[in-house]
Amino acid sequence: MDGLHAVGRKNLWDQPVYAHFLDEIDPYHDTGLFRPRSKAYDGSTTFWSIPSPEPQLPDSFWDLAEQGFSHPLLQRAAAALAAGIATRYPDYRNIVFIAILRAGVPIADWLTRLLPGTIAIATSLFCGLGVDRVAITQLKQTYPDRRLIFVDGWTGRGGVAREIAQLADAPLAVLIDPWGWADVAGSREDIFCPSACFTGPATLGFSRTFYCSDQQRFNAYLFPERYTRPQMIHTWQAACPSIISQPLPPGDRFFKHTNLRVHSNEVCRALINADPTTIYFATRKHEAYEHYSVLLELAEWRAVPSIFDAGWLDDYRSCVACELTT
Repeated sequence: MDGLHAVGRKNLWDQPVYAHFLDEIDPYHDTGLFRPRSKAYDGSTTFWSIPSPEPQLPDSFWDLAEQGFSHPLLQRAAAALAAGIATRYPDYRNIVFIAILRAGVPIADWLTRLLPGTIAIATSLFCGLGVDRVAITQLKQTYPDRRLIFVDGWTGRGGVAREIAQLADAPLAVLIDPWGWADVAGSREDIFCPSACFTGPATLGFSRTFYCSDQQRFNAYLFPERYTRPQMIHTWQAACPSIISQPLPPGDRFFKHTNLRVHSNEVCRALINADPTTIYFATRKHEAYEHYSVLLELAEWRAVPSIFDAGWLDDYRSCVACELTT
């Protein structure tokens, strides 16, 4: 077991994971080790001391999600993100991407393919708690001569971006950045990214990390290998665009206070590990099914009602939002 607990254990994406791994558990049977979906984040750092729950999704759902891996909007965003990084950092071959678990992992995988010479590792960051400082210290010791760039899948209301800005250690690169909080982004549209529905059992083999103390890396439970879907990961990797394009032009930073979970990818995560009560789509029903079929499938699975033609979402620069149980 010592090798599993070591710093830099690689995940299914061949990225070293800077976390402390605990013994294997079954996420679908040992449910008492996870926090209830109805428990909402209240600003307390103790919220991050228990991992979020893991849904067991059927094959049909994963088949639907895979259909969006090669979506042109997604690929253009990835190509633009890589171009933005290469333009801003001409010495990009010296970069180590810090993939924020979990959403940053698939994006960092594409970036290392688009920008040869770069490497990626994975570690954790939580709003209100910050980055895993023990892991970051060890990371810097491992790669003392490399430039660090945090990578995430998207930004919501800018919480992660503000945490990273406080560190003043490294910039943040994200695929989708509707409110303009990232240092480098691939798109500012509310594009749905199918990797938002990736779960720990299916695509990582371990739980969401959770906080124990300031003296050790964040913990994670190992999951049985039989639940992993390596072929789906290979399909994602094969969908990586082949070339970089033009960087995204500079944009403005936006903020509007709301208790809603805004943007499609944040809503997806809420459907997986939180307790949404209602989902709102800015578009008509048939358009929502065209662009957000995965979200509607999840909403049906969770028995969460959907409301369409919510044009007021434009005020939040969002196409999708949800209310959560408080």
